[in-house]
Amino acid sequence: MSWKKVLGKSTIRVATTALLLSQLFGAVGSVSAASSDVEVHLIGINDLHGQLDTTSMVSDKKAGTAPILATYLKEAQAKYENSLLFHNGDSVGASAPVSSLDRDEPTLEWMNMMGFDVGSLGNHEFDQGIAALKAQIFGGLDPKEGKVTHAGAKFDYVNANVIETSTGKPLIKPYVVKEVGGVKVGFIGLVTKATPSKVSPAGTAGVRFLSAEEEVEAVNKYAKELQDQGVETIIVLAHDPATTKDGVTTGEAADLAKALPADSPVDVIVAGDNHALANGEVNGKLIVQAYSYGTAFEDIKLMVDPTTGDVTEKSATVTTTYQEGVKEDPESLAIIKKSLDKHPELTKPVGTTDGSVTRTDAYNNEAPLGNLIADAMRQADFGDKASAADFAFMNPGGIRADLPKGDVTFADLAKIQPFGNTLVKLELTGEQIQTLLQQQWGTNADGTPNTKTLQISGLKYTADFNKPVAERVTSLTLEDGTPIDPGKTYTAVVNNFMAAGGDNYTVLVDAKSSLAGPIDLDVFYQYIVDTFKGGAIQAKTEGRITNLGASTEQPETPVTTEVISRAEFVSALVDMLKLNEVAAAPAFKDVAADAAYADAIAEAAHAGFIQGYGGNFNPDRDITREEAATILAKLLNNPVSDKNAATIIAGFEDGKTVSAYAVKSMAKLIDKGILSAAEKNLLQPKQGLSNNDAKALIQKAVAAKAS
Repeated sequence: MSWKKVLGKSTIRVATTALLLSQLFGAVGSVSAASSDVEVHLIGINDLHGQLDTTSMVSDKKAGTAPILATYLKEAQAKYENSLLFHNGDSVGASAPVSSLDRDEPTLEWMNMMGFDVGSLGNHEFDQGIAALKAQIFGGLDPKEGKVTHAGAKFDYVNANVIETSTGKPLIKPYVVKEVGGVKVGFIGLVTKATPSKVSPAGTAGVRFLSAEEEVEAVNKYAKELQDQGVETIIVLAHDPATTKDGVTTGEAADLAKALPADSPVDVIVAGDNHALANGEVNGKLIVQAYSYGTAFEDIKLMVDPTTGDVTEKSATVTTTYQEGVKEDPESLAIIKKSLDKHPELTKPVGTTDGSVTRTDAYNNEAPLGNLIADAMRQADFGDKASAADFAFMNPGGIRADLPKGDVTFADLAKIQPFGNTLVKLELTGEQIQTLLQQQWGTNADGTPNTKTLQISGLKYTADFNKPVAERVTSLTLEDGTPIDPGKTYTAVVNNFMAAGGDNYTVLVDAKSSLAGPIDLDVFYQYIVDTFKGGAIQAKTEGRITNLGASTEQPETPVTTEVISRAEFVSALVDMLKLNEVAAAPAFKDVAADAAYADAIAEAAHAGFIQGYGGNFNPDRDITREEAATILAKLLNNPVSDKNAATIIAGFEDGKTVSAYAVKSMAKLIDKGILSAAEKNLLQPKQGLSNNDAKALIQKAVAAKAS
């Protein structure tokens, strides 16, 4: 079992605005439900990720596992006369080996046993491709190796924003109606629009994801169809991020709520994907999310007028599934035991560690576990009688856990590499290797920065972050210091996700040749067994990546206006806003708990001012003008349309250099007189901010917020 540190509170409850007002200030008009109203409870989870036997730590207490979660869910349902059970995506994918080794059939079996009524798709449901997705939902032989036959879900899956390109119709039914207590409840499904960038291109082959505007149109369309069928209680199961902090709910689910008409019949939007807490109202829609891995569940209470079908009152609680004093559900235990009995290798030790072989800061730096995995990949046997490849590259997002302290089992290795990716050997020129490294610091399709440092084997490089991306790699050599020849062809091992251009490593698609090989987990397991022979598993950072930060070289001319870092900017903002409540844990993987700025960054994240990239914040990187604007714009309440924003930015000579994600934010600050040209008629969006300039911007934004 793995131990994961997550934030949580045992129970958090919010009621509708009218109810809160009546409680605080006395009656402002009757908001209590009429005695004839029907009380309906929607019990749900999100982002289970097949963690059937995984114990998590919440507030230093054990929580989660399917047997514990099942007990909570069954007890919750038993309390109510009228209830429905749902899940909101990512129930499978990146799963614990007790589920993943059988293509997540154990998790699907568990959900069937629990009697779920409805579920939505998450991005991880697409990990193995559309054929596997359909087999899991509708039943049939899993396409991978043909060894697992899925029974199919005994409940309805819904999704409205994934369209089959061959038919132009939704991949699965967009909505479903459930009746409970004489009340009709409609469920519309959505999945994050970022799915194509989160999974292998093969995973989404044959489908198209609706844009934000199309998504709103789809929700409005299907909500109208539901109303035409006499359904007025409407829930959107949107596997989109959301977070609630200090009564403010932000994220893509909140953006959806704002984009829907104020009089939309949608009553509740259930969020997911970012494994956070959400419980608040936006534009009249209650938004709820219950963390992840089965460590919590939501209980959405609806009071419904049986005559009109309208929701007269709504609220939600999010409850943590602490293990202490809770009896494990025997049916869930039986499903886990069946899988463990089938795979005895899961519990057999393959070595030990002292707890130092981790993925810490792998998104930004060389990490001990990253080196270990890359070394294993480089030694993989492709059956071509060739020696080890010249290089290996591992994307940090594919490293899902650390090696635990003490005994290490196959199950522990499987939690680190749970996707079952195929390794691919490519032929790349030295020039393409250089380009690959540059693509670590490129941009995503939506214009946001893409900082995902590859874990490497067989080479070394130096990166100077004071230089443009095209010039950032200042030294690129073999392990022995021999320069890599741009014109020479080398062999490199990557996983099939990267080979297909995943994570924006598009240069790999142009490889001279490619050879598919073994599964990444099999290679990792065999490397551990062969190299350490059951003893101590060792790995450390070795200077493969150096100078990954500000240049150590001194400028020829003394700098009088020092550029501040992202952490320094956020610290100044939090201090100015007096956000003094300290979060229980850092918000990002690359923010150490004992860092001086950890509390400030956690506070800013919880307040919805920052989101980071790929689970990281890059605290030591210089903050740019457009990044600062994106953060500060969240303080302001002056909507700017896409058209007006484009017009404002186009008024500057370098307006076209503003990243797509920052256009509206910079326009909002300019519109409020907070931001102006850096010099002449230039915005210089990629330029860093000095301490004085940052302070002035923050003061203006805070003043504008207060006005």
